[in-house]
Amino acid sequence: MTRYSKGQTSEAKAKEKEEKSQSLLTKVLLIKGANAANKRIDSLDALSSGRGVSFKAALSWTDQALNVVPCAYNTSQKPYNIELSNNLKVELVAYNSRLSPAHATASPPPIKKSSDKEKLVHLALECEHLKNAVAEIYRAYMQLLARVDEKARQDIRYQQVLKSHARAMGKANLVLVNT
Repeated sequence: MTRYSKGQTSEAKAKEKEEKSQSLLTKVLLIKGANAANKRIDSLDALSSGRGVSFKAALSWTDQALNVVPCAYNTSQKPYNIELSNNLKVELVAYNSRLSPAHATASPPPIKKSSDKEKLVHLALECEHLKNAVAEIYRAYMQLLARVDEKARQDIRYQQVLKSHARAMGKANLVLVNT
């Protein structure tokens, strides 16, 4: 018999939900305060890319000293968090607009020749193809790990050891063992 009926939430899950909502509010207030004081937040700037701090990076931002915990994108889009999420986006735009001049002017060098553009397109397609291939290999590996438990892996290792011993001993010394 389950402890909770359909629609009920455990106290731990309710607390986690409240903690993430409170963290979203804290993130908005911290960034708003940094914008007003024209200051930067070091732990947030660590997540910055060339174009500033992305919304997803801000969601994953964690800092124990500031009482900020990570929050998933889907959690931020729940009806009870959507207003906080929208406020966070607005504050991030303002925060990113105050980037240092080094970040603001950083752009890739212009491509001059059309052959360079073609090479760049070809390399981008090749990179995408390789990225997809690596993802497929990783998925297959993770699926294999999920299906083959530790005991089966030990059995396989034991079989490999027996085979290597059999090869070393030669066929003349092999005897059938009945179990």
